[in-house]
Amino acid sequence: MIKSSGETYIFLLLLVCAGNCWANDVNLFGVRPAISQTGSITDAIDYNFFISTRVNLADVTVNGVENPVRDMLFYAQPSIVYKYSPQLSFAASYVFQRTNPFDREFSNEHRVFQQTVYSVPVFTGNFYQRARFEERFIINRNTDKAPLSTRLRYMVGYNFPFQGKRLDSQEFYFNIYNEFYFSTTGQRNAIYSENWLYAGIGYATRKKGNIEIGPLLITSVINDEGRKRNFLLLQILWSANFDFFR
Repeated sequence: MIKSSGETYIFLLLLVCAGNCWANDVNLFGVRPAISQTGSITDAIDYNFFISTRVNLADVTVNGVENPVRDMLFYAQPSIVYKYSPQLSFAASYVFQRTNPFDREFSNEHRVFQQTVYSVPVFTGNFYQRARFEERFIINRNTDKAPLSTRLRYMVGYNFPFQGKRLDSQEFYFNIYNEFYFSTTGQRNAIYSENWLYAGIGYATRKKGNIEIGPLLITSVINDEGRKRNFLLLQILWSANFDFFR
């Protein structure tokens, strides 16, 4: 349960941030398994490797467009993180993304991004913000060209342990965030092009990292008329911490 009126306020605020409803055009359901592995290179520099996939489990046709049951997206992201302070960090990353990876009509994207994360203690939890700027190269299969487009992402979130003021091993915690996507240059359907809203329950194991599970709602603008796709996913995340380099 949420343990204070302040935490209740933050929870409701983040829910309102989504600003999206199910009265849009395309509604899909699925699952998003993900693994995040973090380790230290030096005292100030970490590495992270994140991998995920996105599976649609709803076989629906809307306005003549089929949305079959399939794996819709493969995503791999290695990053280098500089820890400036316990509250502030900077990161740079390369991303490989393949849409519809097992179909003939797959498409590839290469991406780099720069980001900063800032977090502060609030009540008995942690309030965090993340700003990320992406340079995207989406390969056009017809022309074999990958024009540059850019995107700005801003995330605001809050997490807290269910017991005490600090998360210890073998304890549960709650995590909620909302991320706003702004397509700044290049081909786009809208400037405010995407929104991710998530709320999940996590468990800190003794030696195997954290396991977290919860609903993730991704709302995307899918054409220049403003039609939207709501994709409700069950996100299952394993976050592990161990070192390859030390």
